[in-house]
Amino acid sequence: MMERLSDKNRNPDILAEVAGIGYVSPHGEALKEIARTELAFIYDHLKSYTTDEQIFILDYMSSELSGKTLELEEKL
Repeated sequence: MMERLSDKNRNPDILAEVAGIGYVSPHGEALKEIARTELAFIYDHLKSYTTDEQIFILDYMSSELSGKTLELEEKL
């Protein structure tokens, strides 16, 4: 049985770069812009909170996003 090209590369840094659609697809640039827009929306809404509250909110969101990312990756 022939190995897939991705099976030959065990370097996690390279795997992450190749696997990410933002790195290998022109569509990825559009997706990055969507992400930037969504983040700008969040940052704008956080302005009314203190710096400590902003840090807490962003830290919590980061943790939740990491968990969601892992869930989605497990489905692949």
